[in-house]
Amino acid sequence: MFKTLKHTWRYWYICTIIGLIVMYPNFVSDGQGWEYDKEYGVEIPIKYQIHGIDISRHNGLIDWKKINDDRLENNLIKFIIIKATEGTDLVDANFETNWASAKNAGFVRGAYHFYTPYTDPKLQALNFIINAKHEKGDFVPVLDFEKNGRTRAERKALSNNVKIWLETVEKYLGVKPIIYTNKPIFREYIKGKLDEYPIWISDYSSENLNNFDCKNLILWQHSATGKVPGIKADVDFNVFMGTPHKFQKFLL
Repeated sequence: MFKTLKHTWRYWYICTIIGLIVMYPNFVSDGQGWEYDKEYGVEIPIKYQIHGIDISRHNGLIDWKKINDDRLENNLIKFIIIKATEGTDLVDANFETNWASAKNAGFVRGAYHFYTPYTDPKLQALNFIINAKHEKGDFVPVLDFEKNGRTRAERKALSNNVKIWLETVEKYLGVKPIIYTNKPIFREYIKGKLDEYPIWISDYSSENLNNFDCKNLILWQHSATGKVPGIKADVDFNVFMGTPHKFQKFLL
């Protein structure tokens, strides 16, 4: 009987070891670190702790009570980045409401400016500064830089003009803004020219960003098709690529 028990335990021990070897890639691979969230209808990279969304008037009028109820129930969405301005004079139609409501609902809120290559960068920065009234505890400002110039002259001056916007806002708020962008714009206009600024990258096709050469990468917009209670239109989902401690360093 002792011999039989010994053989049984050895059999299960061997099976367990084999199972762990087979399953190991699922535990350690970034490519496998995703989990489908039925509530939000989107794959979530579960290796990261801090998730958030970004919104603008294109998301329509938002039911902030539903969003707040969802925050209290699910506790996944920690921050909301809100479109404030565009160009030299446009203010997002829903910014004022979204800005106040996000804070009242208990989210970390941030504001972004959509950069237009064909208008004065300093006037664009002033448009943002005047309308996005940041307070202590807000996320640092964001520049949405995803369009290149319409002409050769605009494209040639683009990196320098973007830096004017960044430096103007930094001088006013005392922190370096984050640049939101895509890979083509990053490679052509940011890498080697604006390396000192934190980067928020838009990439919906990659399982991980291990091959993306950017030392200041802090945010990843990984989906544009999320669903959030209280928001009728599809929502962009993002992750902060760092620890909660590091996240605190990007708050005013």
